[in-house]
Amino acid sequence: MNNDADLEYAKNNEPGIHVANGSVARLIDFAPGVESPFHRAMSIDYGIVVEGTFELTLDSGEKKIMLPGDMSVNRGCMHTWRNVDPYRSGRMLFVLLDVKPLTVNGETIGENLGDLAGEYAHSQH
Repeated sequence: MNNDADLEYAKNNEPGIHVANGSVARLIDFAPGVESPFHRAMSIDYGIVVEGTFELTLDSGEKKIMLPGDMSVNRGCMHTWRNVDPYRSGRMLFVLLDVKPLTVNGETIGENLGDLAGEYAHSQH
């Protein structure tokens, strides 16, 4: 933060879906009925419902309805969010904390942004 070096860096380096060796917070509005693509960032994700009703779906097939104030902690799993209200927008707060590449059963698991890949710069470690 000396001499605003962090602000200058941020102006010239668009962050990925998460920030390598850091954290990012995003407030995202979902139009009625909108669903995110399945995705996985190399981060621990805190997803907090601010307004509306959402369905969280994990790659295991598990689904959970979430209401305002509910929070999910995703630990490197593929997941999707859907605003279940066909008439009203919903709002989510996401806080993403960077993690190193994961190994599960001897296999390295990497970032998979699916259709979100074009929306974010690639996060470098």
